[in-house]
Amino acid sequence: MILKLVVLSAFVGVLSPSAAYKITTNVIDGVPSFLNITTAPFIKIGTGYYFIQISIPKNWHAAFESCRRMEADLVAFESLEEFNMIWSHLSAMHPVRPFWTAGTDFAEQGKHEWFSNGQPVPSTLWRKGEPNNYGNNEHCDNIYVTHGFGLNDDVCSKLFFYVCKAPQPKTASFIVW
Repeated sequence: MILKLVVLSAFVGVLSPSAAYKITTNVIDGVPSFLNITTAPFIKIGTGYYFIQISIPKNWHAAFESCRRMEADLVAFESLEEFNMIWSHLSAMHPVRPFWTAGTDFAEQGKHEWFSNGQPVPSTLWRKGEPNNYGNNEHCDNIYVTHGFGLNDDVCSKLFFYVCKAPQPKTASFIVW
């Protein structure tokens, strides 16, 4: 379930029936920390909100479906900076399994794209020698933090952990004068 938050801020002085009101709105990305609002089950890493599943490994398709049920997607890294932040976070957890991402070459063999948005997986994110389609059967992409920096293509039916990324929440406020 995605956190949908609206903060209503209003200043109302002495209002007369004939007064005209001015409404000022403001919408920002994220959830300001001063609101003390939980984003669970998502955690904030950098400017994004992520769900990291480390207790129930699933195949790529089931992981994708689990993220969608939370109105999120398997993670598709928008930058090397985002990849590094998630890599660091996962590495600190000392996982024993890889984590599925949204990367796949389902549409065209050897052309890996983020399934969630159709953008190409940047070549800077791959481990050395990857993607290699080992055994002619590797079509889903994961992060295996204990086996070198970067992404790896793997067999989609393997059971791994996964990372979901939620859409950026918005906080809206308005002032009535």
